[in-house]
Amino acid sequence: MKHIIFDMDGVLVDTEPEYRRRTKAFFEEKGFQISDEVYNLTCGSNLKETYEIFRKHVEGFQMAFEDYEREKRAYAQRAPIDAAALADADIYPLLSWLKERRYHIALATSSPEDTIYRYLSALKIEDYFEIKVSGTRFARSKPDPEIYQYTMKKMRAKPSECLVVEDSTYGITAAKAAGAVVIAKKDDRFGYDQSGADYLVERLTEIVKLIEGGVIWK
Repeated sequence: MKHIIFDMDGVLVDTEPEYRRRTKAFFEEKGFQISDEVYNLTCGSNLKETYEIFRKHVEGFQMAFEDYEREKRAYAQRAPIDAAALADADIYPLLSWLKERRYHIALATSSPEDTIYRYLSALKIEDYFEIKVSGTRFARSKPDPEIYQYTMKKMRAKPSECLVVEDSTYGITAAKAAGAVVIAKKDDRFGYDQSGADYLVERLTEIVKLIEGGVIWK
């Protein structure tokens, strides 16, 4: 039996542009400017590691993490992201196809658990995922492979039995280090290096063709 693990942001939902806009606006309220180059360093990281990147690269930014976490969440709650409006339409036929063929499906994302369940509920796809893992439970986020190693263990799957669908450089690096076959959803907007993926697709529905054609699993 084969196992498929999806990242969430950038794969199931195109949230990255909105996260970027909101983060820049949040920092502007505090009197700081975030360049695209600095923001790109955070793609795929969890909240704590994102904070550490900003502490290192944003001159004068010295807010304590607890304050940053509280104020950032409060800022986001003023106008929650409409996940359904940002969903990749291909996820519905793809997940249905995988479910009909009894593939085991999991989610492994750097996002907090409350965000995971809110987004999956909004998209009405939470029942497709047998396992949902948040990167906030680990000391190190992607590109560290721990989140994928943990998810594989929960699925009782060998790395060679797992296909991971990612987009960011950190995510691809983490999945490859965990021993999975990696498909990257093509995205050239944020300076990602996707060359480490085994396969690159323009659309998620292309995954069906790769599986049916025996390209991934012989």
